[in-house]
Amino acid sequence: MNKKSKQLIPNYKTFIPQESIDNAVATLKTNWIGGDGPKVKEFEAEIAKIIKNKNVLAVSSGTAALQMALRLSGVAGGEVISSPMTCFATNAAIVNEGGVPVWADIDPETGNINPEDIAKKITKRTKAIMVVHWGGSPAEIDTINKIASAYNIPVIEDAAQALGSEYAGKPIGTYSDYVAFSTQAIKIINTIDGGLLATKKKIDTKRGKILRWYGIDREERKWSETFAFWEYPIKEIGYKAQMTDVSAAVGLGQLPYLNKHLAHRRRLARLYETALLNSKTVKAQKILAKAKPNFWIFTVICDSPQTKMKLWKAMNKISVKIEEAHRRNDIYPVFNKYRKDKLPGVTYFDENHVIIPVGHWVGKHDAASIAEVLAGF
Repeated sequence: MNKKSKQLIPNYKTFIPQESIDNAVATLKTNWIGGDGPKVKEFEAEIAKIIKNKNVLAVSSGTAALQMALRLSGVAGGEVISSPMTCFATNAAIVNEGGVPVWADIDPETGNINPEDIAKKITKRTKAIMVVHWGGSPAEIDTINKIASAYNIPVIEDAAQALGSEYAGKPIGTYSDYVAFSTQAIKIINTIDGGLLATKKKIDTKRGKILRWYGIDREERKWSETFAFWEYPIKEIGYKAQMTDVSAAVGLGQLPYLNKHLAHRRRLARLYETALLNSKTVKAQKILAKAKPNFWIFTVICDSPQTKMKLWKAMNKISVKIEEAHRRNDIYPVFNKYRKDKLPGVTYFDENHVIIPVGHWVGKHDAASIAEVLAGF
C-alpha cells in the first residue's frame, strides 16, 4: 500500500462492468427505454430467482419501495415502530406516508433493532414494524415476525443494504410481508438508481404495480371507440416510481458478478474479524448465528469516542478511509415533534461505530494492511 498517497481507500465505490455498458447501449437503441418494459421484467425475474420470491417489483429507488410498502400496510394516521439508527430515508418514508415513527432501541453489538423493545412499543395505534438490516447484516427477523403476528401487524424490512444476505438458510426477501431493497449507485448491485419491492402476497404485488405508475391499472384499461383512446379506471392515486429499462439493463449486466462480490466481501470480513479477536478496545459488529450477511459495509465498534479517533488516525496513516455510516435520525430537527425515549443502545452505537472498506476494490495487500492495524488495537 502506498502510504504517501493522499487518496484514501473508500468505503463505497460504484461497479459498472462492460456488460452493463453494453446492455445500456443496446437498450438505448430499442424503442423501449422507459418503465415497465422487457428489461425491467427480465430484471425482476432474475432478482426473484436470487431472493426466491416471485413477487418482485422494480421501482425508481429504495425509498420508493419503502413508501409503497408503507402504503400497502396502511400506516397513514398510525404509528410505525422503527429504528432511528439508519439512513434518513427509512424514517422520512414513514412520515411521507402519513405515519408517525416510534423509536425502538437497538442491540449495540449488532446495530439492529431490539425485538424486546419493539414489543414494549406496540400500542393500538401501531400499524407496522420497520426492520432495518444494518449494513446488510440480518436482524432477528423470525422473532420480530412472531411478535408482529401476535398483534396482526405487518412487518416491513428495510433491506436497502441486504441484497444477497441470508437468514436461517433463506435469502432476505422471503420472510416478511414487505421487503424493500435499494439498487442505488453504490450498492452491491446497482441500476444507477433504483429499488425493489418484494411482497409475501401476490395481491400486494399487483396493487404495487398499479401504484408504481400513478395508480393506473394497465391490465384493466379499455379502448374507447368513441374517443379513440384508452380509458383507465384509476381508483387510487399512486406514484411516478417505475424503473426504466435502461436502468434495469445496467443491473442485469452486474448480476453475473454478485456471487463473486459476496464471496470477496465475506472473505475480507473473516480476515478483519480474526484480526479483532483479541482486541479489548475494538470489536467487529456482532453477527447473529442464523445470519449470513453480504457485508455491504464492515462495522467495528470502539469502546469509546477516544478509541474511535485513534483508529481513525491509524487508518488514515495507511490511506484507508473510515467513517460513520449513518447518524441516529432522532437528532434531526425535522423529527423533533415525535416522542423522545432514552435509547441507550442507539446512543452507544451512534457514538462508537465506524465502517472500514470491504468492497470489490479492496485488494489482498490493502486488506492485510487493514487487518494489521486492527490487530494492534
